[in-house]
Amino acid sequence: MAEREAKLVIMAERPEAIADAIAALTSLAGQPLAPAGTVVQRDTYFDTPAGALGARRQSLRLRVTDKGTRLTLKGEARDVDPGVTERDELEREWSAAAFAEAREALARRGIVLAAAPATGTPRSVLEAAGLRRTQERETRRRLRHAGAGAPLAELAIDEVTYRLVDGPMRHHEVEIEAKADAGADYLPRAVEALRAQFGTALVSSRHSKLAIGEAMARLLATPGGAGLMAGDRLTPAGYARLDALLSAGPAPPDGG
Repeated sequence: MAEREAKLVIMAERPEAIADAIAALTSLAGQPLAPAGTVVQRDTYFDTPAGALGARRQSLRLRVTDKGTRLTLKGEARDVDPGVTERDELEREWSAAAFAEAREALARRGIVLAAAPATGTPRSVLEAAGLRRTQERETRRRLRHAGAGAPLAELAIDEVTYRLVDGPMRHHEVEIEAKADAGADYLPRAVEALRAQFGTALVSSRHSKLAIGEAMARLLATPGGAGLMAGDRLTPAGYARLDALLSAGPAPPDGG
């Protein structure tokens, strides 16, 4: 299944205020917006010790919410419209069958995991298969549905907390994901409407949360990196450095 979405990073002195203003919108790009709840997601990413998934631009994630645990395998992002990307995605509720399906999909991509019985916790099963944890984060996601009736797209206003070696780091962004065929045409209009209203506080990004978190860790390890922080988040100048770091070389794999 292909996932099509647009992403805007909030780069402002007070990102919470911008996020709240977006959450308060009742319409966007000619479509009504309806509240669709708030969820808290706890994500853990895995790779082989040699980084085989990252080298092939793949990502494997466990996501825990109050509804259960999901296993997600994502491929490399493809640019399809200005500010819009698409990528292949396999997402299942955690089970022995889901683990077997993901393992088979990885094998077709040249990544062979050890056989491991899916009888322990999801994390222990993945570690027994030879994987290691590469990133942990929590996301508070405020959801809005665009469109009357069945939604064309889903707007997510995300507050992300990365669990880095140097301590927790917060990050704010907006994702818009197509939920119907007509949603693909809506995404570029929604991006344009948000940028027209919020200006330079919103910057289009094709980089996943996984890539951003890994780049944050690299940035903080550079000389002067700590000076780019305001409390537990990056300043606008810090985000400019982060974008340059991501653009300078191969980005880490896409992970949503």
